Amino acid sequence: MKYCYHCGHITPGEPLFCNSCGRTYDVKLCSSRHPNVRSAEVCSQCGSRDFSTPQPRVPIWTRCFAFLLRAVIAVLAVYLGLAFLALLAKGILASPQATSALLSLAIMGALLNWLWHQLPQWVRKIVTKMVGRKGDGHGR
Repeated sequence: MKYCYHCGHITPGEPLFCNSCGRTYDVKLCSSRHPNVRSAEVCSQCGSRDFSTPQPRVPIWTRCFAFLLRAVIAVLAVYLGLAFLALLAKGILASPQATSALLSLAIMGALLNWLWHQLPQWVRKIVTKMVGRKGDGHGR
């Protein structure tokens, strides 16, 4: 999604042009749609002088504000996620049934890990190849 600073229109996806005013986003495109820097006079690939008009430059304070907004949202998301996990852990530890189920899963996982390491190396290689071959998508 891109925002045009010329007309204020939001275009979904990753467009080259604004759907409303036709200006490009931060680049000049020649008639063959080769991207060039804003200050280009001639296309660096085909030599054309026919360029699109880029949108106005984005003010630095707008970029800073957008960065700070994204940072605040990321920090809030991490904080809320950790708070949710803490509440979930508190609820699981408060229930004896859930605690015993988690303990059973941990014991079973440790037992399976110990059994895996007791197998001979050649058996582990065969199993690893068989499991790896299943997921490669070649349909063998």
